[in-house]
Amino acid sequence: MEMKTIDIKIKKAEERSYSIAIGSGFLARLPEVLKKDYPASSYIIIADAKTKNLFGKRLLLGLRQAGCKALLLSVPVGEGSKSQKRKTSLEEAMLKAGIDRRGVVLALGGGVIGDLAGFVAATYMRGIPYIQLPTTLLAMVDSSVGGKTGINTFHGKNLIGAFHQPKAVYADIRTLRSLPDTEIRSGLTEAVKMFITSDRESFVFADVHLAKALAKDTGILAEIISRAVRIKAGVVERDERESGERMVLNFGHTIGHAIEKLFTYTLLHGQAVGVGMLAEATLAHRLGALSPEDLALIRGMLKRLLIPASLLKQFAPEAVIAATKGDKKSVGGQARYVILKKIGVVEIKHGEFVQAVEDGEVAQAIRNI
Repeated sequence: MEMKTIDIKIKKAEERSYSIAIGSGFLARLPEVLKKDYPASSYIIIADAKTKNLFGKRLLLGLRQAGCKALLLSVPVGEGSKSQKRKTSLEEAMLKAGIDRRGVVLALGGGVIGDLAGFVAATYMRGIPYIQLPTTLLAMVDSSVGGKTGINTFHGKNLIGAFHQPKAVYADIRTLRSLPDTEIRSGLTEAVKMFITSDRESFVFADVHLAKALAKDTGILAEIISRAVRIKAGVVERDERESGERMVLNFGHTIGHAIEKLFTYTLLHGQAVGVGMLAEATLAHRLGALSPEDLALIRGMLKRLLIPASLLKQFAPEAVIAATKGDKKSVGGQARYVILKKIGVVEIKHGEFVQAVEDGEVAQAIRNI
């Protein structure tokens, strides 16, 4: 399969620019690539218990066979590992192993591992390099790109963290073969989110080719990943630290994160965001910004992705709204929302990409689903 490479060039920060490689078979070739392009005193592979067995042990062996010093660390599977406790345990293990400032962290796994390992790299000895090795579709299209790292707290998701750009991203499409259908749908939901806010043509492409994507057609998945990554790369280049346009990428996340919090982080992220997208698209229509035709297209796509709208009915709208108050986009305790004008375009008012909306409007939008 032909490799696709996408460059991210951070304005005024050339040392933080990097490339995202999308292709097949990277992990097998990675030890020699790392040794040549990213030499290190040691490589610290951080994985979860599943990716450790699927890919981590083999990568560790390959690095050692290539003459590199390497360490494999793992945490339990799931969102619960994005915690201060797990971060501290990883740091203690690295300190005990004598990892110095010339070490390179390899984040091998999905979004949880990317966020956690990236945050460890951001703070270990005041910051060491890391490379993203996403193994889930969701991580490939979203969390591995952009340099957002962090952990969760009782108060909400990703409230403690840092912007720390990776040195590179290697997305090996072969790793997607190990994913269950629910994970594929979760990742596709995140890609569709980017298309909904930024690229109608790609939304149509995903709609036409959705059946093949769900069947794990590597060519179609590579194209969808590339389109999503190009969108995110462009936004990150223009707004590295989420001071403006980058907030567009949070469409569906205000309510999505609230739903995750109410379910104590037991849902797949893509499912929660899909429900959030449904609610926030309905809100945009209710506010008169989004046409009924585009709302119907979005609802149709989310239905094909098996987004469980019924999740919203398990909580009173007031409980959902209360859970949005800790969102990172909130100002003065008031949640703000990305408002769609049409598929591919969001509303910008006074230079702002997110808007404050009355709680009553949000509650009614949730009831209308």
